[in-house]
Amino acid sequence: IQGTVRPHAIIILPNTSGMELLLTYEDEGIYIDIYGHFTKETVLQWGEMPASVAYLQSNQVMGWGEKAIELRSVETGNLEGVFMHKKAQKLKFLCERNDK
Repeated sequence: IQGTVRPHAIIILPNTSGMELLLTYEDEGIYIDIYGHFTKETVLQWGEMPASVAYLQSNQVMGWGEKAIELRSVETGNLEGVFMHKKAQKLKFLCERNDK
């Protein structure tokens, strides 16, 4: 990537003893270890550019975009759910509360 990169979140992958991470930025995410080496060929690709990204206890990552909220598997990056919305908002924080 050339130019400015907009980071979203650094997610420590479960069951890796803190050694593997999912780095989310722009409209994608990559899987690396703490040494900066790729651990998976898979790239998490959002359907639209998220304004905010959060990790959920259900081993999912949630991205809030202009038109939809996407839920993706942390392990595989596969799309697991989409919630359409009409009001685009820029959130300062996007997080899970009380398992919701």
